[in-house]
Amino acid sequence: MAWANAPIKQTLVFNKPLDTHVSRLLIKRLTPAYKAIGVDISIIEFDHKSSLAAANLGELDGQIGRVIGISKEYPNLIASNTPLMYLNLVLLTNKGQCENCRIQQLSTISHNPSYPFAQKFIAQEKFKGEVISNNNLASQLHMLRDRTIDGILVLEYLLTHHIDDATLAHFDKRIVSQKPIHHYLHKQHKAILAQLDLQLMQSAEATLEHKTPK
Repeated sequence: MAWANAPIKQTLVFNKPLDTHVSRLLIKRLTPAYKAIGVDISIIEFDHKSSLAAANLGELDGQIGRVIGISKEYPNLIASNTPLMYLNLVLLTNKGQCENCRIQQLSTISHNPSYPFAQKFIAQEKFKGEVISNNNLASQLHMLRDRTIDGILVLEYLLTHHIDDATLAHFDKRIVSQKPIHHYLHKQHKAILAQLDLQLMQSAEATLEHKTPK
């Protein structure tokens, strides 16, 4: 293949991720680590839905941050050994509904199908109740307050990014699962990834609190 013995590139190109607190944090952690090994990164506008396939083909140099395990489907992408952060899946329920609620105690759960983390968790827990897909977090919260549903599975960063504290005060929030987010490079850049991993391990910014699910 053309990239089998590709020389080290001094500028790596990634698609611009969705603009969230998490993506900004990932870029903030990666930029100085790359700079320390003499590599620049260029972040370009690119169709988000096709970015994984493009990175696997070498059209992009990798992915800024993805949950661990995508190499099974995209075998040309290799993950950093060091996670950049941890992604928390939380269960929202009404105040006082149950103590330390688990989804097995609920009859109806809502989640956003655009984020497969929740879907996988529901399958893993063998949830027997009704699952309602809803892409609108404000709508989900309204349904929860009206007790149309019993709980919402949502990524924690979406709550902090989109929902104010006064609204969240109506609900109990519990971390139910956690996944590490890793940086991915196309395997033609494995030498760069090895250098980058050393920087991430040595960097104080890569020392992250790991919240254990309760």
